[in-house]
Amino acid sequence: MGLRFGPYRGSHLPMLMKAVAETEGPILELGCGLYSTTPLHWACWVPKRKLVTYENNPQFFDFLKAYETDFHEVHCIDDWDAIDISAPWSVAFVDHEPGLRRGIELGRLAHAEYVVCHDSEGRNDRKYGLSKSSSLFRYQFEYKDAFPHTSIFSNLHDVTGFLQR
Repeated sequence: MGLRFGPYRGSHLPMLMKAVAETEGPILELGCGLYSTTPLHWACWVPKRKLVTYENNPQFFDFLKAYETDFHEVHCIDDWDAIDISAPWSVAFVDHEPGLRRGIELGRLAHAEYVVCHDSEGRNDRKYGLSKSSSLFRYQFEYKDAFPHTSIFSNLHDVTGFLQR
């Protein structure tokens, strides 16, 4: 399976880019893609803001390696449990495979300023398990104006109406 194009593949971008704009610290991307890696890379370009991308699909690694710079680390991994994501991330983007890992990593990122999760509509909970860790966050908001939905989680900032402020 290769990287996929499509008009709805970037439905997370309003939430993700708003979180990036509201913060200044390092960014974590779990799962690469045309509609996350590329915009995040360029958002971090001028300020040389730290961006770390992890991907477990070796088919995507040639695409991903092209983004490696002094500010953007890229890693092809075998085991999500083996990566250290305990750094104080300003933004963490969760959109990786296998799907059930998303709920696990959401829980591992309760310390991040903002965690943005793609494909968060309730019908996907059996596939991604976000509800298992969402209770670890004081604030949550689900963006439903674009499909698939995207949710943002934080223990530091009230995210109610996140895009309207």
